[in-house]
Amino acid sequence: MSDLGQAAEHAVESHLSATAVVAAPESQFTERQIEQFDADDGDAGRALGKMLATFFLYTVVVMLIVAWWTFTRKN
Repeated sequence: MSDLGQAAEHAVESHLSATAVVAAPESQFTERQIEQFDADDGDAGRALGKMLATFFLYTVVVMLIVAWWTFTRKN
């Protein structure tokens, strides 16, 4: 049982050291570039949110106009 425990412990240690090497790659971007990417992502998110809100409101207004037109034509 002792050999099995040592083998498992060795496997865990080798896996952890291999994972540590893979998990910490060197960044190819500077800190300033990363901050700029983050700012650009925020700007894009706000722009998309405004566009979606505008399209939604446009759809509601058009739906109300068409509903009003439909009900007035029925009578």
